[in-house]
Amino acid sequence: MDARPGGLLEELADAHALKAAAVLVTVVGVVLEGGRSSDTELAAFVPALHAALEECVGIMAADGER
Repeated sequence: MDARPGGLLEELADAHALKAAAVLVTVVGVVLEGGRSSDTELAAFVPALHAALEECVGIMAADGER
């Protein structure tokens, strides 16, 4: 396995991060469509959404540097 930046392991990690973000988007979308969540319940998603967004932005930035 290639552990260098831009190698196979990094590609697998990026793919996993993007899949996890897609699942999170789906879950949050379903919750929002339900329209019955309190502000407190919705606020519970903010840290996870922020982390996923930050990771996706990092992936895009790294891709732009290659």
